[in-house]
Amino acid sequence: MSKKNNEKGMALLLVLIVVTLLTAVLMELSYSTLIEQRLTETFRDSTRAYYLARGGITAGQKLLLSDKNKYDSATEFWATGISSYPVGEGFVSVAIEDLDGKLAVNSLVVGNNPQTVIIDRFYRLLSAFEIDEPGELTAAIIDWLDQGDEPYQMIKTDALEIPVAGAEDFYYQQLASPYPCKNGPLESVEELRLVKGFSERIFNIVSPYLSATKNKQININTAKREVLRSLGPNLDEQTVDFIIEMRRETPIQSLEALKTQLPTDQYSLLKSLSGQRLLGTTSDSYKITAEAVINDGRRSLETRFNKKDNVLSYIRTN
Repeated sequence: MSKKNNEKGMALLLVLIVVTLLTAVLMELSYSTLIEQRLTETFRDSTRAYYLARGGITAGQKLLLSDKNKYDSATEFWATGISSYPVGEGFVSVAIEDLDGKLAVNSLVVGNNPQTVIIDRFYRLLSAFEIDEPGELTAAIIDWLDQGDEPYQMIKTDALEIPVAGAEDFYYQQLASPYPCKNGPLESVEELRLVKGFSERIFNIVSPYLSATKNKQININTAKREVLRSLGPNLDEQTVDFIIEMRRETPIQSLEALKTQLPTDQYSLLKSLSGQRLLGTTSDSYKITAEAVINDGRRSLETRFNKKDNVLSYIRTN
């Protein structure tokens, strides 16, 4: 082969190498551009989904504010929520949960003073789940909420006096990963995971029955069986069963509706709780959750809403 042919072969090889390199560079550039485009689109759709979810929160508020009757029940329209409602290019879902059917953790301490009636309820609720040392758990919550440095030492409930150790800042500072005692109200029920004794197992058991609100009044229409049972030591199981069965058929619009349906002593107990504003048929506090989806963008928002004052406590992105 001549020298001229060798030079032509080398030139062709160099051209092929250059073309291959350029092709690789162009493919990499094209792939990077595609990724950036998809990320931009996802960011755009996520932003749009956020505002769509924010609209879902507003829709939930409107649903609750439009409910003008004298009772609040899980059979009402607001309780069914909104599922995958089409809006523009996306979909929004809204769920509303009544928080006044639960025990309000922050009502355990008011003005730095533990509330005897609420302590009784917590102790009964925790005891109903056969959790070890319900008195210690109750005391630990009290110490987490109050502003003192002296651990709570005695739970007095239903004619019982139970010595407890409680847990103030000294306990939490001695942990492997120390943190301060809150000495203030819970922002959310999840915060209980930080409180002494509330393991993941115990938290998962009790959290569905608790709220991070201050309202002492329980809604008889939405409270779960275990919450109703915690209202008083003399409230018998048959009465609780009757209440649950009755409200399945029709909401309890007033406690007077139970007067002819229950034994005198049981009705008197419920009426007494109502007179102390510890039991009622309406609710003020709700959790509204809205989830929106637009193409690859998805956002979920949660808020606590006070219907009486028409106030949102917070808006949190989940």
